[in-house]
Amino acid sequence: MDEFKIIEAELMKITNFPTVGNRIRLSKLLNSNGNPARLKCVHFGVKRMGSVYSETKATRLNLYPILEKALNSYINTHYPDLEYNQILVNKNNWFDIHKDKNNKVDNALLFCVGDFEGGRIVLHNEDKAKIVAIDLKYNPILFANKTTYHSVEPWTGNRYSVITYLI
Repeated sequence: MDEFKIIEAELMKITNFPTVGNRIRLSKLLNSNGNPARLKCVHFGVKRMGSVYSETKATRLNLYPILEKALNSYINTHYPDLEYNQILVNKNNWFDIHKDKNNKVDNALLFCVGDFEGGRIVLHNEDKAKIVAIDLKYNPILFANKTTYHSVEPWTGNRYSVITYLI
């Protein structure tokens, strides 16, 4: 729990959470009120443009060193065999039912921190029917994000979700 509190405290220090304009065309991206929004997120690790890999801006410029170190330390300590090269931190981003098709592996770590209520992840079957809803607040899960449909229930407050990818 202490590790989550460190991560949460570092996230709450970011007063102007970065927005990503080039992903605004994601038609299923909404904020927690159901309105179209710009994606508020921080990427750590690498990014890929076509076949070219480079460090993300946050990693390259060392923008959030304590946060990045805390995230990597938590993941490497508790999930040493997890394959990932990118950590995505979302702030108050809501997605409709989808699969993370660009992940190279079908295994991602996902958890949430913040001062929010609600916002459970919902796992769906291939017919997009709800299977289960899981509370992620300080409760990490590994799940098949590439092949499992998933969405997020509404919430109130500030919700930060952390997910790993291998791109």
